[in-house]
Amino acid sequence: MPELILALDVGTTTTTALLAEAGGEVLATASRAIFTSHPGPLRAEQDPEAVLVATLDAAREALAKAGRTGADLAAAGVTSQRASLVVWDRRTGKAAGPMVLWNDLSGSGRAAEMQAAGLFSWPQMPSCKLEAALAAAGPGDWLWGGMESFLVWRLSGGGAHVTDLSNAWLSGYYNFAGGWNTPILAWQGLTEAMFPTIVDTIGPMAVCDSSVFGAATPITALIGDQQAGFFAHGGVQAGTWKATFGTSGVIIASTGQTPASPMPTLPPEALAGIGGKAFFCVEGMIITAGAAIDWVAQGLGLFPSTGALLAAAEATPDAAGAAFRPSLQGLGAPHANMDAAGLIAGLHPGVTAGHLARAAVDGVAFRAREIAEAMRPLIGVDSALGVDGGLTASPVFLQALADALSRPVRRHTVREATAFGAAMAAGLGVGLLDEAALETRATYEGAVEPRTSADESHARYRAWAEKLS
Repeated sequence: MPELILALDVGTTTTTALLAEAGGEVLATASRAIFTSHPGPLRAEQDPEAVLVATLDAAREALAKAGRTGADLAAAGVTSQRASLVVWDRRTGKAAGPMVLWNDLSGSGRAAEMQAAGLFSWPQMPSCKLEAALAAAGPGDWLWGGMESFLVWRLSGGGAHVTDLSNAWLSGYYNFAGGWNTPILAWQGLTEAMFPTIVDTIGPMAVCDSSVFGAATPITALIGDQQAGFFAHGGVQAGTWKATFGTSGVIIASTGQTPASPMPTLPPEALAGIGGKAFFCVEGMIITAGAAIDWVAQGLGLFPSTGALLAAAEATPDAAGAAFRPSLQGLGAPHANMDAAGLIAGLHPGVTAGHLARAAVDGVAFRAREIAEAMRPLIGVDSALGVDGGLTASPVFLQALADALSRPVRRHTVREATAFGAAMAAGLGVGLLDEAALETRATYEGAVEPRTSADESHARYRAWAEKLS
């Protein structure tokens, strides 16, 4: 009897396949890099056909590594970068042009026009970029969706045109009362027929054509990447939170079945749709986290690699008064100031490259504290923070984070936590595990405890904030 779960995780820079058992054991992973082009100012695009091929290559490699075949798969789960945009031909399934990424800001002008007309939109959302993509495609019988919709369409041989609540919410087209926002569609002259059907995040929604993996595999989870990570950390109960630190840094706190917002710059978002019920969260982003550390290391030419910077930071106990704000592409939550630039302050003749390395690491940690402080009404005062992502492989960053938050920090055992979460969600969807068992699948490598007192941590945080104000 098939008993394994395959997760497909299409990120912004990498696509990953993960093969797991319902008990949480990871049997194999495989990844492929994804190339992003920047054909003009503010633009960021990828070839969706190339991303599809890379994703399927990774999946087949993971199966081969484990010595398994498609016949061993009980279910598949799909997660991807949110707020991407693909237009494709209804008949052939071929993409009409490039995938427009979430960090493509070419729709900023259109977003401003929509806001002036009283319509909801942000520059990162597909709602301010879809019209341009359709115009570039020309006449045709087009469908559109995020990468998750395109991937499921192709996996299913055109059998399912779907998205879930966590992805639909960030499209800019979602009606927060449910369904697609018909006033926006009418304003843009679009028909709902080209939009995907919004389905539950968990449960049967499509079937992979047998030509893909050699067997007809049900797809039983479809979820945005950050929300998928929540399932890796044990569930969606109100008051739980987790963070992912990679190129960016994202902290998410669940508010359960009640949408809540501690402030206007942290609006409610959809976490998942389960059993016809919506679960909500708030999300705060450090737009450049690991990317900012990379820049200090190599962009400024201070270190030959990011690893060398992290080693220097570990060997340097403090920043000697220097302070760094990692806002190279705007200042995310709770400020929501997209025009803000990165800042370095507190420079004097005694500041060395090691001190700047330490300031870079501390700067990301203090930005995380800013978000945590804003979310404080939603999370437990002393609750530990579960973390994942590439930057969390650094012990010096984990310690800086624990010190800045004055909380224990726990790193997830599975580094590919987003893919792991999608696998566990698919396991729920196919009935291989239940919600009570989900929490037991979250395993950690031990807690990193704060080494500074709460008073000292607060004083260091305030000094950092004041220098950069």
